[in-house]
Amino acid sequence: MREQCFPDIGRCVSIFDRLMKMYYDHGLSDFEIGWGQQFYVEYLYEHPGATPQEMTDRFRVDKATLSKTIRKLSEVKYIRVEGDEKDRRVKHLYLTEKAIPAAQRIKQIHTEFYDTFSRGLNREELESAEKILLKMADNINQKVWHRMEAHHEQQ
Repeated sequence: MREQCFPDIGRCVSIFDRLMKMYYDHGLSDFEIGWGQQFYVEYLYEHPGATPQEMTDRFRVDKATLSKTIRKLSEVKYIRVEGDEKDRRVKHLYLTEKAIPAAQRIKQIHTEFYDTFSRGLNREELESAEKILLKMADNINQKVWHRMEAHHEQQ
């Protein structure tokens, strides 16, 4: 069964990922961000003052990837970075006024995209699909991060 299912699951995930990127890039074409930055802008819209550590945990990215995203968002003046009053090592991230329309557009795109891909599915099917995808993501995340940690320990 494994040999039969994986090509279809992998192909579907790849198609979904590619189409979702295209949908968001098109929807955000009036802004200075695209698919790669939209998750972070939305998160900061909903969680002003989040720390980079919170974001690496939330998005399961390494610090280098997050640093690159923060740099890009800073360059287009979508975020500002402020030091913590009590601990200078801790940084807090905030959206600027310039980023608010982009964040609002992202929320709108989410709604449109969700309405499109969920058409014809009932609530139970959507909840089941989400639980399955989250479990699959957790499984592969543990394997990938475990391998990366083992690789760094060997060096």
